[in-house]
Amino acid sequence: MLKKFDKKDEESGGGSNPFQHLEKSAVLQEARVFNETPINPRKCAHILTKILYLINQGEHLGTTEATEAFFAMTKLFQSNDPTLRRMCYLTIKEMSCIAEDVIIATRILHLLGQEGPKTNNPSKYIRFIYNRVVLEHEEVRAGAVSALAKFGAQNEEMLPSILVLLKRCVMDDDNEVRDRATFYLNVLEQKQKALNAGYILNGLTVSIPGLERALQQYTLEPSEKPFDLKSVPLATTPMAEQRTESTPIPATKQPEKVATTRQEIFQEQLAAVPEFHGLGPLFKSSPEPVALTESETEYVIHCTKHTFTDHMVFQFDCTNTLNDQTLEHVTVQMDPTEAYEVLCYVPAQSLPYNQPGTCYTLVALPKEDPTAVSCTFSCIMKFTVKDCDPTTGETDDEGYEDEYVLEDLEVTIADHIQKVMKLNFEAAWDEVGEEFEKEETFTLSTIKTLEEAVGNIVKFLGMHPCERSDKVPDNKNTHMLLLAGVFRGGHDILVRSRLLLLDTVTMQVTARSSEELPVDIILASVG
Repeated sequence: MLKKFDKKDEESGGGSNPFQHLEKSAVLQEARVFNETPINPRKCAHILTKILYLINQGEHLGTTEATEAFFAMTKLFQSNDPTLRRMCYLTIKEMSCIAEDVIIATRILHLLGQEGPKTNNPSKYIRFIYNRVVLEHEEVRAGAVSALAKFGAQNEEMLPSILVLLKRCVMDDDNEVRDRATFYLNVLEQKQKALNAGYILNGLTVSIPGLERALQQYTLEPSEKPFDLKSVPLATTPMAEQRTESTPIPATKQPEKVATTRQEIFQEQLAAVPEFHGLGPLFKSSPEPVALTESETEYVIHCTKHTFTDHMVFQFDCTNTLNDQTLEHVTVQMDPTEAYEVLCYVPAQSLPYNQPGTCYTLVALPKEDPTAVSCTFSCIMKFTVKDCDPTTGETDDEGYEDEYVLEDLEVTIADHIQKVMKLNFEAAWDEVGEEFEKEETFTLSTIKTLEEAVGNIVKFLGMHPCERSDKVPDNKNTHMLLLAGVFRGGHDILVRSRLLLLDTVTMQVTARSSEELPVDIILASVG
């Protein structure tokens, strides 16, 4: 039922402006809906309109408020709705003018460099970006230079104008701004898609601390072979965000270098085991440990899988929950279904009651059929039992051999591939080239929807979906899924998966890599 406004309402304009009585705190609370999945384009666009109204009314957004709203907003670019995406651009542009925090301004520039070239009228963003070079301080200017370069790398028509602007930036007072401008200028002048992809659009995916360590090691042990970037571990998500910039450190005390990610911690732990010397850099550790026992059993075992270029190390974290015995010389014997070769066992010397310990099993990857990477291992824990007094902890001198059957352990293709983000998939596709491209078509007979097919493929291959291609538009019976990763040994692997839904889902898989083996493994595994 419509509300009937009286004369007083009409005179005061109460019914003419639906945003008249907006409260900033209430609108920012509503903005939390941006984080929901699936995205509701209509609802989110309405909230963005409210934010724009508040900004244009002179409403002040504090640093924390602007930061939280901005990062929530960027998630809306996952939507393919054109109206919502336009509203995002407008709101972010307005926020960039009022934001108090380089970090927000710099992130906005990164976003514009990533998304701006894909818009219908990209040139209107170039002036805004270049104004940051003219008006802002060093960090923002450096970010603006990078954003300009991304436009030039993706749009041939705008490239001459971009080159002119970058040449002006070469004269900047700040070293980093000048260095970036000089570097990007030289790359763009080559007019090679592969260079643009590798050095501007997608960039390095290696761990910066890992690169530093690898370069240091290379200088300490001179070699006639050139430094190989594939020997550097890939970048992974930090275990906890480091905020060293907010804590000044006296010049007399330099901070110790510590492992900041889960994988770097594993790298250091495994490097300390003599049996693992010579395996090379750790390529990947499984994201979550796999439970090989029930949680209430007498022994609790979890396994973490570590992948190297030619080997795998299985780390078994073991807990003995029986207070009347101690386990000694604990190993997990493994029997593979494929041609993996068990090389050695590194035992946990002692497992007293409720004190966790670790043992390892080292295996070599298949050589005769290197595509047979998927494998099931049967696992048996073997150990020596020594009875002990639960009260005093005194242990018998004599022990006896025993064993305990564990759950089977699966190794899949995802254990051999590390996810990487490619901001511009087409550029990465061109960069890799078609020398080792292969294509096959499969029928997914048990899958009835495109959403289910996309979810299963992403999980099975362990690759990163690019350009929001893991989001299937409503009421579509065709879809293109774009996936990027790095195969062990440091080889880029890219996959285009064309999906067609009729009675079942048909999938055409096209894979490219810098080597033939990763392509063969992808197709063999999917088949």
